[in-house]
Formats: sequence, structure tokens, C-alpha cells
Amino acid sequence: MSEASTIDPVAAWTLQKRKVLVPFDFSEASRKALAVARTFVADVGQPNGGTVSVIHVITPPPITAPGRLLRGPFDEERAIAQGFTALREALADAGAPEFDPHVRVASNPAEEIVSYADFEQIELIVISSHARKGFDRWLIGSTAERVVRLAPCPVLVLRGPRPQ
Repeated sequence: MSEASTIDPVAAWTLQKRKVLVPFDFSEASRKALAVARTFVADVGQPNGGTVSVIHVITPPPITAPGRLLRGPFDEERAIAQGFTALREALADAGAPEFDPHVRVASNPAEEIVSYADFEQIELIVISSHARKGFDRWLIGSTAERVVRLAPCPVLVLRGPRPQ
């Protein structure tokens, strides 16, 4: 058995990473996640440095809303273009224009985040939690919780504001 095959991945885990992912929803909590992610990739923005990818997942509206039909079809290309513009502006405002923005459209944001992390071989996901509880959590669900359960890599969940 070679020495490389006996290395314990938990024991080999370090705080410095090459590929970190931040799911971003434009909330204050997700803005804080950008700053935390930077601490894991010291050479982000440098030639041959690590990357912090930032993903914003747009959920398409349902075809019908309670009691009414929605106006017109969902324009996915337009939504993605507007999402990229807003995401780039948010990254610039947060002092992180060197972060790598990604915008996707998916009905299940957690699955899209996990799929991206798996495909890109992300080493760490830094995600914020909105700390919902009770009926809101049951109704809306917790994207952070689903990401933790499904992720192919470690996930750091940042606590959001305390629930009221």
C-alpha cells in the first residue's frame, strides 16, 4: 500500500484552500460570507492563485401564482444577464471584484450549488444561513441545510441574524 493511499483526508485538511465557493443571494449575511471566504484563499486574484467562485441561483417563477396567471414567459437569458450585472456590482461593492461570478437558473438552488461544487472540484463551500425557524423554515426550507447534506466537500455555515 502506497503512502499516498494511507493519508487521512481529515488529518490532511488545512485552512488554506485553492477553490472556495460562496452561494450568494444579495443578503447582508451572504456579503459577510465573501469576506470569510477570502481568508481561506490567501492568493486569490494573483497569477496562478486560488479562486473564490460566487454563485447566484435564480429560481424561475411558477407558471401560475395563487389566484392569477403570471404575465408573459420567463426570459432565462435576460434573467441571467441581469443577474451577472447585479452580481458583479455586488462583488465590486464588497471589495471582491477578483472573485469569479456565476449565475444559474434552477428550480432547486441547493442542488445547483452542490452540482457546481462537484463539477468544479470545490474544496470548501462558505454559505450563510438566514436562521429561519418554525413555519417559515418548513415552508421555504433551508438551502444551507440541503447543501450541507449533499455537498461533496466541507461546508462552513455562517450564522445569520437570530430568529425573532
